[in-house]
Amino acid sequence: IDGIEVRIGDPEDTTEYVERISKTLGPAYRVVDWKELNRSLFSALKLEKIAMFLVLGIVILVASFSIVGNLIMVVVEKGREIALLKTLGATDRSVQWLFVIQGLFIGTIGTVLGVGMGLGLCWYANSAGAPLNAEVYYIDRVPIHVDPMSVGLIALAGIAISIAATLYPAHLASKVRPAYGLKHI
Repeated sequence: IDGIEVRIGDPEDTTEYVERISKTLGPAYRVVDWKELNRSLFSALKLEKIAMFLVLGIVILVASFSIVGNLIMVVVEKGREIALLKTLGATDRSVQWLFVIQGLFIGTIGTVLGVGMGLGLCWYANSAGAPLNAEVYYIDRVPIHVDPMSVGLIALAGIAISIAATLYPAHLASKVRPAYGLKHI
């Protein structure tokens, strides 16, 4: 016999048991819990979680370029309307807010749809199960765990990046001069 396993009621509460068993057996025996045995796996999973957050952030950043391009086209196409608004008394800041709010709506709708579809896909995959070969792996299907904190951070990052993407087009819109915009009517 080269090892003995001990099962306890709460798998997270291993520290107390490790200390007690170590004191009882003495220094001649090595006592480790499941967290210590699988430390490299947990490190890899933590690294994967960080990498996935970065990849999703980059995807959101690339999507924000679409928002920037879309809003720049709106500024170009709606130059006359922006000039008319400014002629009627709209300030540069109020014109900027119009574009920031438009970008916020685009980002919020995209984020809600993306998070909703992602959570729906996770729910479906969890209920239907993605099978694995039990002879190769220790488990028979892919475990799916949705971390609300990660979902919330991704959603906030999506909205924040979409708002940041509106700043340049909003600045361009605020610089439209009424005389130039109305000259082309």
